[in-house]
Amino acid sequence: MTKHRTAKITFAHINDTHSHFEPSSISLTLPTSTLDTETSVYASCGGFSRISSAVKEAKSHAYLKEREFMFLHAGDCFQGTLYFSLYKGLANAELLNAIGVEAMALGNHELDMGNGIVADFLDCTDFPMLVANWDLSQEDQSKPNTLRDKHNVYAYDANNDVGRYIVKDVDGEPVAIFGLAIENMAGIANPDPDTSFKNVVELSNKTIDAIHYNGINKIVILSHLGYERDLLLAKEVDGVAAIIGGHTHTMQGDFTNLGYGVTDEYAKVINGTCVVQAGCNALAMGQLELDFNADGTLASATGKNQLLLGRQFTVDATRTEHLDTDTHDRVKQFLTEQSNIRFCAKDPIIENILNMKYRPAVRKLQTQHIAEITEPLRHVRIPDRKGASQIAPLVVSSFVWKARELGFNVDFGIHNAGGVRASLNPGPITCADVSGKLLPFAIGLMVYQVKGKRVRQALEGAINNAIDNGVEGTGTGSFPYVADLKYTYRCCAEEGARIESLQVQQQGQWVDLDDNAVYSSVSSGYTATGKEGYSALLDYVVEPQAVNVTMAEAFEDYARDIKQLSAPTEKLISYIPCECAQVAAS
Repeated sequence: MTKHRTAKITFAHINDTHSHFEPSSISLTLPTSTLDTETSVYASCGGFSRISSAVKEAKSHAYLKEREFMFLHAGDCFQGTLYFSLYKGLANAELLNAIGVEAMALGNHELDMGNGIVADFLDCTDFPMLVANWDLSQEDQSKPNTLRDKHNVYAYDANNDVGRYIVKDVDGEPVAIFGLAIENMAGIANPDPDTSFKNVVELSNKTIDAIHYNGINKIVILSHLGYERDLLLAKEVDGVAAIIGGHTHTMQGDFTNLGYGVTDEYAKVINGTCVVQAGCNALAMGQLELDFNADGTLASATGKNQLLLGRQFTVDATRTEHLDTDTHDRVKQFLTEQSNIRFCAKDPIIENILNMKYRPAVRKLQTQHIAEITEPLRHVRIPDRKGASQIAPLVVSSFVWKARELGFNVDFGIHNAGGVRASLNPGPITCADVSGKLLPFAIGLMVYQVKGKRVRQALEGAINNAIDNGVEGTGTGSFPYVADLKYTYRCCAEEGARIESLQVQQQGQWVDLDDNAVYSSVSSGYTATGKEGYSALLDYVVEPQAVNVTMAEAFEDYARDIKQLSAPTEKLISYIPCECAQVAAS
């Protein structure tokens, strides 16, 4: 019989970094006792160079306290900035290796462009990807790059009906770690259809049993399920000391001292399992000090999330207007005393990699002006009292314009609101603004042909999904914006009849859409493949065809062509919310 001992380990953890290798400028709202006139200052926060320094410091600190140490990433390193638009997963692989990540969960954004890019990414990483509920057993082995037999993929073991896991030696005591990904991956990402995802509760219980059978009683889950799902999982499974998670960008801890409020306590304990998550965009790092009893149960879970700051503070977000010396010193003194702040110098090794291999191309795009924005262009997902998004219709128009430029005879375009990520201010717009902020998801366009009734069903399904109208939706991001198409959605109408006045523009005239006629539409590959309420589009007449142009590329070309971007003057969406007001929100 195995004789177990107590064990102590510190986990440094990050999640949802989304290619934010560079620092971000964040606003800190400080007590009035710290600043006489201004109550907010701006600081440089996060980035991979600071994370690298923070990890090294945390590791040294753990060893001084005679604790084992491990650095984990809870998924979604892909997408988000120009670095991903230009280099896809290869820059992430090199930089995650360089900052010392020891294991990573599979995030949904890793699969935005299918399995192949994940396979290429893993060929370049020094660490394993933990995704115990990913069933690769039926993977087509004729693909250019397959996942099933890669040594660093710890996925579902179909032969034994359990998840694979890694073992961390903690002063002679083994700790098993396995990963979990979202079950409904096909609903929110683009995994290849020959791979699927197992139920997380059933798979976790089987895997925990297998770990115990193999003589290990100390278990940690690395999760990309989201904070609320992690809390629920802690109630549903036994025998797990910690769930280190991602997906919902949850920043645990009390940050009221900096103007950010409280989002639950750090290391929330449910049913003997502590749950942690560390925000997003490489702004912070979590440090979990986890102590196991000899029987594998949780003895204690302490630690915190810390924002990783530079040492210079300014009045403005562009960080050009500096504080006077006295005020700057008072700000620095106050922040030095805060336990949720860690001042970090940039690691010169990471800076050198960025400077030598990746920054020059990014900087070039940041200076290329492609058009002028004539007025503020507001983006909201669901139309509100101020109206609908002003930028999303321009994005969809760019899809239609680009598809026609490439010879596709498309009738209209549809795009989900969540694919547009920012409002725009007046002034010049650059390629960096488009690929790094407005349309950071490097997803290609697709042209497809469907009957009019499927368009009607897709629009209703997407809005129902966005507002939970009779369905359990996946979020507001599915709300549809359109070009050369217009419609009314009446929330309180009978299901199946909520889309009214559906019309298509033909030869400059608006005509009613014929439910039985076949139309050609252009959308992102995400929408065209039926995600988040758009499943009706999967009943196509002609299979979707890739245009081989990304969303950002289409919009950049469109912006260059029209030279000036202004708010649309024509109302294409009438959204009558569930209060059933007689006047539609425009």
